[in-house]
Amino acid sequence: MNLSVIVPVFNEAGNVGPFVSLVREVIGQENELIVVDDGSTDGTTDEIDTSKCRVLQHKVNKGKGAAMRSGIGDATGDVIMFIGGDGQDDPREIPDLLAAIEEGADFVIGSRFLLDPDLDLRGGDQQVRFSRDAVRPVNRLGNQVLTIVIRILFGVEATDSQAEFKCIRSDKLRALALQSDRYEIETEMLIKAARDGLKIVEVPVHRYPRKHGSSKLYGIPLGRLKFGWRVIKTLVKGILIWR
Repeated sequence: MNLSVIVPVFNEAGNVGPFVSLVREVIGQENELIVVDDGSTDGTTDEIDTSKCRVLQHKVNKGKGAAMRSGIGDATGDVIMFIGGDGQDDPREIPDLLAAIEEGADFVIGSRFLLDPDLDLRGGDQQVRFSRDAVRPVNRLGNQVLTIVIRILFGVEATDSQAEFKCIRSDKLRALALQSDRYEIETEMLIKAARDGLKIVEVPVHRYPRKHGSSKLYGIPLGRLKFGWRVIKTLVKGILIWR
């Protein structure tokens, strides 16, 4: 089973260089690593060791979804994995997601909020997988609300609908014919996967604070409102069109 790891990045100078090196170390030389630079202006690509990955470049910023779709078009692996290049997800947990694929899942989500059965509930260990700096309370609340809505409307038993750390069998992914250009692609992918009857599984993962830069979603003017409006349109499409 060959793996293609797609890392969409936009202005991740200070984060992307060591991150790419760690991903390559984890996946070995036999698997594919694709970094999609979505029009960065801060020297992001100057940090990337091109001997460790293939770099695709958008001349202008098109959005996270567009970057992911570019990576899908270039990937050759049997399984395609997405992981953000900001260093908040841990590449050392890639084998945990792949293990779920090997056990029969079609689509595996690295959930920040799924309770880990291997941890001791009595000690409150479930929450050590992320901090307030890694997942801000307002962002977690918004994620939880949207996850509940998706569960009710589409029957998806998930705890983290907006996770960017995920993998999916490539033939199943291409059949989804993704269209979104920005962050709403996570919602589109989950809805379409449910509509197509894919076996969706979550595994618990960690989430770490950024070392450099800020969120490209919430760090822009009216970012949450714009994202919310796009997600609403995506939900409507899911109800009326994607059947």
